[in-house]
Amino acid sequence: MEQQDEPLVNFDVGPQSEEYEFLVDTGADRSSLRKLPTGVTIGTKTCEVLGAEGRPFRALMIEGVEIKGNSKYCVADFLYLPHTETNLLGRDLQVQLGVGVIPKDGKMVVHIMKLTQGDIQEINPEVWATEGKYGCLDIPPIKIEMQKDTPAIRVKQYPMSPEGKKGLASVIEHLLKENILEPCMSPHNTPILAIKKDEGKFRLVQDLREINKRTIARHPVVPNPYTLLSKIPREHTWVTVIDLKDAFWACPLAEECRDWFAFEWEHPDRGRKQQLRWTRLPQGYTESPNIFGQALETLLEQFSPKEGVQILQYVDDLLISGETEKEVKDISIQLLNFFGEKGLKVSQSKLQFVEPEVTYLGHIIGKGSKRLSPARISGIVSISPPKTKRDIRKLLGLFGYCKHWIDKYTQGVKFLYDKLIDREPMNWTESDEKQLQDLKEKLSSAPVLSLPDLKKEFVLFVNTEEGIAYGVLTQEWGGYRKPVAFLSKLLDPVARG
Repeated sequence: MEQQDEPLVNFDVGPQSEEYEFLVDTGADRSSLRKLPTGVTIGTKTCEVLGAEGRPFRALMIEGVEIKGNSKYCVADFLYLPHTETNLLGRDLQVQLGVGVIPKDGKMVVHIMKLTQGDIQEINPEVWATEGKYGCLDIPPIKIEMQKDTPAIRVKQYPMSPEGKKGLASVIEHLLKENILEPCMSPHNTPILAIKKDEGKFRLVQDLREINKRTIARHPVVPNPYTLLSKIPREHTWVTVIDLKDAFWACPLAEECRDWFAFEWEHPDRGRKQQLRWTRLPQGYTESPNIFGQALETLLEQFSPKEGVQILQYVDDLLISGETEKEVKDISIQLLNFFGEKGLKVSQSKLQFVEPEVTYLGHIIGKGSKRLSPARISGIVSISPPKTKRDIRKLLGLFGYCKHWIDKYTQGVKFLYDKLIDREPMNWTESDEKQLQDLKEKLSSAPVLSLPDLKKEFVLFVNTEEGIAYGVLTQEWGGYRKPVAFLSKLLDPVARG
């Protein structure tokens, strides 16, 4: 169910089931009402609220209010804000009522999940990620290997604002309580950063670049996204996407390896400085995606979906697809229960439960086709002109991920590769800017590509121009040849003549 234009949604509120319209506000912690429902009274409880101008004030609470929609029901407390322009649906109720906001056709629209109260009752509640609770897999502790004779790695802590320290304090307290962090005295130290999220909270990020440089990495077996998506059968019209929450922290880290990941922390109130280290696989470590991906793949060998239903895995993102809604729903619930038993946590707010169309790995998948998500396109199109070779490499990586949607991609990005040969400082010309805008325009009008049917023949239309081969791979579908991928490649010197 989707509401168009503004992110607005209606629910029945109070004992008389009066219909209220809410603005879905992903930046609001608490939901609010501007008018009392019939039969409901204001309590004595208050809550401190940060106003639009940044000034705090205390608001009265309306306690124990019933709210229900199609198949959702809960009892909640609301802020009473009679002077606001609209009722707000904050993050406290978005998860309980299965409401999300997604980009569509250049707008933010409300999306109501299909997960019903009945479905929730069938699912192990331990699987849901909640504030301050983290999963843990029953697997042998992870060991890492560093380069021989690596000296102590000591990078000083970066300066951090008082706001950032206060924002991280509660995060670190939770992680210490859950034994994901522990005090230590380590010869190694790398800095941490407080990254402010859209909703105002802070995320703990550790700069592990020096550790990553000295790691002897395992051979990566993370699948290619294009190859992975090619495995989705066209006839699979129902899909679930599961996002595992803080998945790396579910992998225990061997005690003898923990000192490598130590960092310095100064509590903003107590002023005490100490070192802390991770007891679980850290985020930002170069090996974490590969190690967790293999651990999850091994775990999934214990779970067998019924014939006709397929499970795809890319690190900590899973896609379940099938031909019928019931089959996909049954397997989705079984897999969620399996994860709950094994110690993994799932983000309920990001769960896309039995949908005809989903967003997965930056692609919109559904109805036998795939297209780039508007969020991915707008993120690339809004990038400023590059100033350094590092910026060029970033652009090439972003466009390269989308290359199968871009006709004559190799020709289009050749000027960027040429820039990598130039000396610093880089000279960005009007011609370069025009070519970059041409690339962005191609991306903005990227076509919908068919999912390939590996049981049917492919037809490749190909041509060469200025030493570059380019073409379009197609398959027949419904009497028409549909594009599966746009391909291009620089020919070798012999072929170019």
